[in-house]
Amino acid sequence: MQIFRDGKPEHYFAPSCEYIEIYCRIRSWHLHRLELNGRTTAMRIALYQPDIPQNTGAILRLAACFGVDADIIEPCGFVWSNRQFRRAGMDYIDQASIHRHTSWDQYLSDNTSRLLLLTTKGDVAHTDFSFQTNDTLLVGRESAGAPSEVHDAADSCLRIPLQPNARSLNVALCVAMVLGEALRQTDGFPKL
Repeated sequence: MQIFRDGKPEHYFAPSCEYIEIYCRIRSWHLHRLELNGRTTAMRIALYQPDIPQNTGAILRLAACFGVDADIIEPCGFVWSNRQFRRAGMDYIDQASIHRHTSWDQYLSDNTSRLLLLTTKGDVAHTDFSFQTNDTLLVGRESAGAPSEVHDAADSCLRIPLQPNARSLNVALCVAMVLGEALRQTDGFPKL
């Protein structure tokens, strides 16, 4: 994180997990709803126990750029202040509205939106699905996907159509593709 004094960078520091958690709670409170295009957007991205910091950083950067809140369902497979995580998210991490949940059960008790799981086991192509402005796009762990309890809790399981011999895409690419389609359908992109 970079500190500014009089508009000029002063120094860098590596924030502790406690600092980031407090910072995220404050940002979440202030940015509970983000105004885009003159309307409120409630579209969200949720990461179930992410284990690759670079992917998490890239997804949080994506969320910041499109004004979409992000939920992190812990435990993570990396230290929250990991250098690769910060490098992938760059300074966009500081602009992202991040909500951390200590467990799947806590996330479920906090969630009020339609839960759409992006999975290779999905039965509906993301391009054939009708998105709503308050949907949550959920992805599983990069190494193991989402367990059956997460599949069972999802309102819909979506899949990106791939060639028959291709197993899967990178999780950050999947989120970007599906979020793009969801924002296109709901007119959620920032106006040029």
